[in-house]
Amino acid sequence: MADRVIAACERSLSRLGTDRLDCYLLHWRGRIPLSETFAGFEQLTRSGKILAWGVSNFDVPDLDEALHIAGPGKIACNQVLYNLEERAIEHEVIPWCDRHGTAVVAYSPFGHGNFPGEHSPAGRVLAEIAAAHDATSRQVALAFLARLTFVIPKASSSKHAGENAAAGDLKLSDIELARIDAAFPRGPKPAGLPML
Repeated sequence: MADRVIAACERSLSRLGTDRLDCYLLHWRGRIPLSETFAGFEQLTRSGKILAWGVSNFDVPDLDEALHIAGPGKIACNQVLYNLEERAIEHEVIPWCDRHGTAVVAYSPFGHGNFPGEHSPAGRVLAEIAAAHDATSRQVALAFLARLTFVIPKASSSKHAGENAAAGDLKLSDIELARIDAAFPRGPKPAGLPML
């Protein structure tokens, strides 16, 4: 089964026109046992086709199993849903990853078509903070999320990508962070890991 993982990676390398990937992810748990997938990842690492590997959409029980199979220091990252309206990973996933040296990569940081408008109460909070920094509400959201994770927003143009990147220079005060936290409460721990 590790051969299937290697073949899948080689197809990706061919499509991308490169001879190696910095990080290769298992996006979903499938029918192939983790032990076989991780054996394929390790073989790809030894051959230099990938530099590191990670997982996506793994909740704490999945992460525990992955750590047990792979050993410490192997899981580079866990890519998970995280935005102002969906902060469930703050309960257990982010603390687990912090304890085990696994980066957290946030996908869909603006939500899935539901970024708060400037006329909603929570949207007004973002707009006020953005105005104080000569920034956009989306930059404020990215700065808030990036304090705990690596954030991977989509961009439809180079201008949009530049605006997203500029969020990295935005320094929010403790008061501003508290206002955002109050406007977008984390909520109770859900029964399962939210994902798209």
